Amino acid sequence: MSPAPLVEVDRLWRVFDVSGPWLNRVLERRPRLFLTAVADVSFAIGRRETFALVGESGSGKSTIAKIIVGLLPPSEGDVRIDGISMSSPEARKKRADLRRRIQMIFQDPYASLNPRWRVDRIIAEPLRAFGLMRDRKDIEGRVAELLELVGLDPSDGHKYPHEFSGGQRQRIAIARALAANPEFIVCDEPTSALDVSVQAQILNLMRDLQDQLGLTYLFISHNLAVVRHMATRIGVLYLGRLVEVAPSRELFSNPRHPYTRMLLDAVPDLEMTGRVRRPVEGEIPNPINPPKGCGFHPRCPYQNERCRRETPILSDENGRLVACHGVAEARI
Repeated sequence: MSPAPLVEVDRLWRVFDVSGPWLNRVLERRPRLFLTAVADVSFAIGRRETFALVGESGSGKSTIAKIIVGLLPPSEGDVRIDGISMSSPEARKKRADLRRRIQMIFQDPYASLNPRWRVDRIIAEPLRAFGLMRDRKDIEGRVAELLELVGLDPSDGHKYPHEFSGGQRQRIAIARALAANPEFIVCDEPTSALDVSVQAQILNLMRDLQDQLGLTYLFISHNLAVVRHMATRIGVLYLGRLVEVAPSRELFSNPRHPYTRMLLDAVPDLEMTGRVRRPVEGEIPNPINPPKGCGFHPRCPYQNERCRRETPILSDENGRLVACHGVAEARI
């Protein structure tokens, strides 16, 4: 019997009301407008696993991340952490403990750090907020340990964020996330604002910390080369829906969904295999007025009448989860 997953996302929806002011709508006779950012998304993340969400900008990746950590409420569906529903009365009673167990690393390390605080105060804030330590000497010692853990010198605690490079600032953000002794960390494109050489250093640090501390990651990125280095399993998002979920190696060696193939064809072929590649065509539709049927059909070379009429369901296709009529009908 396999152990229960640490994180379970069950039929998650998030709809935003983007209508104009009421008086403007009445005078101009315009209807209310709704944007569906996340539509019926379900997945689970096992302990010590890295589950990656990939997709173009506007696919709903960051919205899912914010819902999981509690920064946004879901319109429908549920998120369970270690079997506890985030919306249940039990979760409200244990909110402080759940918040401690879940931390987040943001995309822009400079924007996520308070520029008026010294680094030692930034890293010590979770220790004080969750009541993990009270004694000043203990807090200073723990901050020094965390700085060394992420590859910085303890003396760096006396500096301000603007005195560091982008990669060093992201190390500070990682140290702050680790201060609360979390089990689960949501990484929202943590390397996209960094240089390529620095990206590799941060990714290697995160993998080492995962092995050392037994961490579980939800890793969000639009860069498949980065995801290949980090992820155990990958979920591909398009227009707020999961279109494919597969182990990392299988997804890269044999992508099933046409959108996954398109994303992989956009990755530079450094090995010069000579494989025929299809260039990225079109762009993601407006989520306020999405196409009927399969959301990907306006860009898909395999679409037919059923694709234009009926939304595909994520189903098991030879051990892989794929939402595609072409795969289900063996056309792809």
